Amino acid sequence: MRQELLAAVYNQIFMKVLSLLQPWATLVVMGVKQIETRSWSTSYRGPLLIHASKGKAGEYLCHEPRFKKYIPDFKQLPFGCIIGKVTLTDVIRIDSGRFYTNDERINKLTIEEKAFGDYSPRRYTWILQDPIAFKTPVGAKGSLSLWDFNERLIDEKLD
Repeated sequence: MRQELLAAVYNQIFMKVLSLLQPWATLVVMGVKQIETRSWSTSYRGPLLIHASKGKAGEYLCHEPRFKKYIPDFKQLPFGCIIGKVTLTDVIRIDSGRFYTNDERINKLTIEEKAFGDYSPRRYTWILQDPIAFKTPVGAKGSLSLWDFNERLIDEKLD
């Protein structure tokens, strides 16, 4: 009972965070990218803060029309900070029947969504909903995998 109470208190203070490279982080909080593809799964479902890592490996893609449509100037994107929040509702393995049922789900993806992810077999699709972009990013050092951040340090200033 005590351990469950401590876990409940911890979960009220800390939120899960996922670090993404730019421009993908911004595309997620804009709501344009609703599926994040990963090489690993998670059992976690619920609110998820989006952290824009400091890496700039995605810059070369911002010259492609599908990216440029949403990201006109890569150099203006925030780096090294939490930029918004989404809800992680499901994680589906790409080669599972749930994702490839008559290719229905993959056929419903927009051209942009297909361009924004890696839908190779044995990867995982993280289904994201309810995007919120923070007006003011919150500086934070990122991490691999899901990590925790003190929710009290987040001042959600919505557009």
